[in-house]
Amino acid sequence: MMSPQRTPKEDLLVGGLLDWADAGWVLQSARLSGATDAATLRDLTLSLIAEVLREGLMVAGDVVAGDHVPWHASADEAVERIRREWLDEWGDDVPTPGAIV
Repeated sequence: MMSPQRTPKEDLLVGGLLDWADAGWVLQSARLSGATDAATLRDLTLSLIAEVLREGLMVAGDVVAGDHVPWHASADEAVERIRREWLDEWGDDVPTPGAIV
């Protein structure tokens, strides 16, 4: 019997148990939605990031010398920072590992 496919959120949270999840990683989870258009995937990824941050399931930050350093920002401030940096620096492209957040 086949197990049901994970939702993008479930995939992200399970993956995040083992490693830090950067924006590009979150996009890979968003692909489970079936979307293929770059702008749509970006928007789905940003929505997924916003959801897990606002629910307190993940914490935005940077990796410095191998350690996670949380940002001193509310979830909404972190979401806006991530959205702004992605749009300004990456457009429809997928950020490289560790870029943005």
